[in-house]
Amino acid sequence: MSDKIPINGLKLSGQLIVLYVDAQIQPPPSARLPRLCRLLAQHQINIAYLTTAGGIDSQPDLCCIDTEDLPAAIAAIEEDANLQPCVRIGESVGLITFYPHHSSLKLIGKALQALSEGGIRIHGLASSISALSVLVDFERLDRAGELLDGCFQMPVHASPYKAEFKVRQKRRPA
Repeated sequence: MSDKIPINGLKLSGQLIVLYVDAQIQPPPSARLPRLCRLLAQHQINIAYLTTAGGIDSQPDLCCIDTEDLPAAIAAIEEDANLQPCVRIGESVGLITFYPHHSSLKLIGKALQALSEGGIRIHGLASSISALSVLVDFERLDRAGELLDGCFQMPVHASPYKAEFKVRQKRRPA
């Protein structure tokens, strides 16, 4: 690929697990995802990625949690009789987040093209005011990072990085 687009960095997540919230199972759609978010918050389980299909074409909403939190999440979901039938445990994934400060919309097209041509399955895509995140199979995360590194111009002495530490909170006694 030619004409590298400058970006401000590229970050790769640790291993995450997808939780799908099915669109056609009770409780009503407007209650499912908020209910799951409240449940995860009560058990101090961080949500690394969250997206909603809004009921379009019966697509499930999804969120991703750290693999270490999966046993606690499963136990909490199984205790909620209304939520338990709606939530399905999915595959192992990772997030690639890149920071396209002052870049054109061509950047997202170039990123998706590079990942597609590299055979990387994309599970989700999200944006914020300062970052674009792509959800991919965890076993292909490093390859996806290499592909994006090859098509973007990174800052001097920068390369895709993985965080080497996690911040965890402990619940305070009441």
